[in-house]
Amino acid sequence: MGKIISHYLFKETATTWLAVTVILLIILVANKFSDVLGDAAIGLLSSDSIMGLMLYSSIDYLIVLIPLSTFLSILLVFGRLYSNSEITAISSSGIGPIALYRPLILPTLVLAILLAIISGYISPQARKNIETTKLDSMTSVDIEFLEPGRFVNLKNGSVFYSEDLIEENRLINVFLQQENKGRVNVVVAEYAEVENIGDNNNLLIFYNGKRYEGRPGDQDFRIMEFSEHQLPLFNNKQKANKVDLNLENIDFLYNQNTLQAYAEIQWRFSPSIALIILVLLSIPLSKVSPRQGQYGGIIFGVLIYMIYVNLLGAAKVWFEQGDTPPILGLWWVHLIWLLFTSVAILSSYNFFQRLSIFGEKN
Repeated sequence: MGKIISHYLFKETATTWLAVTVILLIILVANKFSDVLGDAAIGLLSSDSIMGLMLYSSIDYLIVLIPLSTFLSILLVFGRLYSNSEITAISSSGIGPIALYRPLILPTLVLAILLAIISGYISPQARKNIETTKLDSMTSVDIEFLEPGRFVNLKNGSVFYSEDLIEENRLINVFLQQENKGRVNVVVAEYAEVENIGDNNNLLIFYNGKRYEGRPGDQDFRIMEFSEHQLPLFNNKQKANKVDLNLENIDFLYNQNTLQAYAEIQWRFSPSIALIILVLLSIPLSKVSPRQGQYGGIIFGVLIYMIYVNLLGAAKVWFEQGDTPPILGLWWVHLIWLLFTSVAILSSYNFFQRLSIFGEKN
């Protein structure tokens, strides 16, 4: 009987988990797709980079999706079982409350290990690939993006327009508008060319034109004529000097003796730890009466999840800034939620009530 019920609980939870994960992934990917498509439409990204960005983003989303979808799926399944009094029937067959966790233990451990691998190695590489794809797309800004006859938004916020293209590299009658600290600059020139100066650095060079700085009527409004004016389209040298820990795998982080690296390491393990705690918490949270319905614990569960994640994010910032002792790091957030989970489990099965009755008898 126990094996049959365990198989039933596993099947229901796994099916619901798969459905919830797919739905949430579609929502996130669709939202990301609209952003990427918008960037491609205004010339910030090449059309060839869209599918790669979507694939890498989907991998990165799994870190957030797996704990959330697992938590929600258990709340949904066990909420339905409680509301339909199926848990009561299961309990009457001699299966205790702790046995309800049995079909969830192995899948949870497998997912926790998978999350640790994704968070430690796969996701950083995916993020790095996202950055590389974006940079490759940006550094290829030349005639492909500076399409004549339409306004193009460059990556630095400038707006570019050209009337025509000749000789495969020369844009005729060009216009450029820039804004820097609230000050508007406009460049108008007879023609412009893109020149690659190495190290993925491109220059947009204007010839025979005028540069307007400020707004007409202002005291500091200026007009300057030039025979040649250069605009860097991209410079990756400054970016290369700064290591982004978010893009590095766990092995690299272990070799960095900084608070930021320690915080990032604990942050990488947090999804796996949170998954285990949320699975333990999900069953007592899903305990609802038939009148409440199967969705009775969903809103409260989502609220708890949001508080958990946001508190982890805040703890990471505090740790990086040195406001939290290294011995606490991010662990104190998990300990609070583990304590809360323990109280929820014991309260759900009337442990404290039984304890008080036992004390009265003595």
